[in-house]
Amino acid sequence: MDVMRRSLLALMGLGLLAAAGCVSDEEGSDSFTLTGAITNVASGPVPAGTVTIRLEEQGVMDVAAKLIAETSVVSDGKATRVPFVLQVPKPELNKATDAGFTIRVERDDRLIATNTSKQRYSGGSNISLRIEPILY
Repeated sequence: MDVMRRSLLALMGLGLLAAAGCVSDEEGSDSFTLTGAITNVASGPVPAGTVTIRLEEQGVMDVAAKLIAETSVVSDGKATRVPFVLQVPKPELNKATDAGFTIRVERDDRLIATNTSKQRYSGGSNISLRIEPILY
């Protein structure tokens, strides 16, 4: 009985140590989670297709935007808000000059919607981004 009690206490102690380690890993992590949603400037749902969200360094003239983080989600064409989650590396974001978002909606290898106005990242972890339809 005493052996079982010690084993149980040891397991509980290991569990507490593991949980404490997880918390410190999150706090000391080199990245953070950014959440947000895409909406359509035109009234109505976000068009059906693959939505690619890129956080980029956009502040250096005459140089292609440098990727900081990227994610993709699928829009079914019915929702007016399409949520996304983006894992952002802190060192790259801290080094970036004028970080901003590029959003593309593609279907069948064709651009359906994008953002034409600059959408800067000004901090925070909950972002609302807007796209405009492409008219062919």
